[in-house]
Amino acid sequence: MSLLLGLVGVVLLIRIRVGLVGTTLTAAWAWALVAWVALVGCEIVIGVGHPLQWSIVDSHWRYLAATGLFLPVLAQIGAKRHQVIGWQFLVVAFWLALGIPVLKVWVLDANGQFDPGWVWGGLLGLLLVAGLLNNGATRFGPTAICLAIAQGVMMYPCLPWASAEVTTSGVLLAMGLLLLGMGLIAFRWPIRTEAVRPEDQAWLDFRDQFGSFWAARVMQRVNDAAVRYDWGLWLGWDGFHQVEIVGSDPEFRDEVRQGLVACLRKLLGDFVDQAWLDARLPKGNPKKNGLEDLEA
Repeated sequence: MSLLLGLVGVVLLIRIRVGLVGTTLTAAWAWALVAWVALVGCEIVIGVGHPLQWSIVDSHWRYLAATGLFLPVLAQIGAKRHQVIGWQFLVVAFWLALGIPVLKVWVLDANGQFDPGWVWGGLLGLLLVAGLLNNGATRFGPTAICLAIAQGVMMYPCLPWASAEVTTSGVLLAMGLLLLGMGLIAFRWPIRTEAVRPEDQAWLDFRDQFGSFWAARVMQRVNDAAVRYDWGLWLGWDGFHQVEIVGSDPEFRDEVRQGLVACLRKLLGDFVDQAWLDARLPKGNPKKNGLEDLEA
């Protein structure tokens, strides 16, 4: 069963990869693949090892595999172009750090007692909530919920209030939830909101793919530029809003739009390539709107 679910998950992940073309989320996708293969591979080893009487402690290996579920969100947070390569070393170090409770048992505890403790369990709970917050308010919120529940099922024995081990049924439930989440992304559900204005569409696509952390940062920088250049608008979570009458002069309105496009291209250019931008935004003209000194 784990093998069959694993193959379905790999197919869905390959389909998801197509939607990430032109972005810096390739590393996050790769970590999602690693986490999925680790989880599936762990269950296959456990399933084969029991009849062969291998000396496998299920809880140890399931914990190590389950910690991999935190890696894609961490890689997503480090998806800025100039730091994306170096960030992956941090992701590896993070995975090793999460494995400390098991590694400590293997080295120091001959009885093999695995008890991360309340502090460590609280940390895992915070990581779960952080991942949910980063993507829960985007179009892929249902997938974020599925991931959070799956993490909770797999990490339940480590949480402060837990009193039971993860069973094979629990792991299969977690796999099913992960497959559901991957399927929602692969088949693009919920359906993407089609914005009337190109700048709104570019913003919504960026927000949904990169999560709340980077969306909030970009929102702040765009609104700073709007105040600085008197554009008379502001960027909210659902798109751009006009907050004052910016004048009826068509040339002035064109200047504002040119400035906004140039600003978005500068900011989003750290996360996506030129083709991604050209598919959503018109060509900008920075010389026309005095944005040469804009610090993106």
